[in-house]
Amino acid sequence: MGGAVAAGNARPRVRRGCFGVKNSGNVPMLQIILRRDASTRTHLALGNTMPTDPIMLVRAFLASGSLPLSRSINQVQTMLSSADYDACDLAEHLRMDPTLAARVMSVANSAFFSRQPCAAIDDAVNRLGTVQLTRIFAQVLAGAAMIHPLSAYGLPADALWRQSILAAVGAEMAARRQGEDRSAAYMVGLLHLVGMLVINNFWTKQSAPRKLNLVDFEREWSADEKKLCGFDHSTLGAEVLRQLSFPPSVVSAIGRQYQPPVGPTGCALYIGRLARNFGNTAVLLDPNPAVLNDFDLATESKLQSFLSDVREEAQSMMQAA
Repeated sequence: MGGAVAAGNARPRVRRGCFGVKNSGNVPMLQIILRRDASTRTHLALGNTMPTDPIMLVRAFLASGSLPLSRSINQVQTMLSSADYDACDLAEHLRMDPTLAARVMSVANSAFFSRQPCAAIDDAVNRLGTVQLTRIFAQVLAGAAMIHPLSAYGLPADALWRQSILAAVGAEMAARRQGEDRSAAYMVGLLHLVGMLVINNFWTKQSAPRKLNLVDFEREWSADEKKLCGFDHSTLGAEVLRQLSFPPSVVSAIGRQYQPPVGPTGCALYIGRLARNFGNTAVLLDPNPAVLNDFDLATESKLQSFLSDVREEAQSMMQAA
């Protein structure tokens, strides 16, 4: 997940592995230097301040191996060790883990496997098969990191996972109301906060940073995120998924989450975000009436009933995980 490597005048060969470019020379991964031109070098060492450029911020983040893993990894590993595992059950476990799903999807959409974009985790499981999935998880386990709290946001260790599940279920149930692609809606809801990992990673390297302030539903933490590094988590999340070879429709929906929603997936994500913030007293909800009307949720009773159903379904999924 790094880039081209330059060390003096020598350029070690690189080979593309399951998750992108892998360093095959003698240069340690955390000391890789990317040469943009003869006079400009950008260091990706973890101890340095990363440049305020979304591409480079994300590239450095991915190269550091900072994508965390959740409890689902043990269940997935157990299933893969069984000769007769159920592909649908495996996909369900993957759907519970945003970062694990992102890695599987990136491989399924890589040049080696992809004949056409793969937007659903179920399709990725069928496309890759046991051998490739086992190889992926072996690599993931080798560099696995504990799930850390998001200190920049004042969120505990499992908060990102829980909020992502709520948004994913909300987006999926919204898509179902309109007969749209439920799998794509779920995937966008599941991954729409992944950019917060990049922000948090950057925040921890600053000198005495202050916690990011949650403003309202329409902007959330965006203002403070932009003050910190020039970009909000929606922009960085979209860049993470772009670099992991997700379909443009998924990248676009996540990158536009703080703009007026466009298209079925973008509108479903808007409802997913609404479901995620439902019951949060720190956030004033003032949803877009036009979007609510499209999903037949314009009345308070219908909206309250829908959001309660989402929370009940999400809680059931989280307890079973």
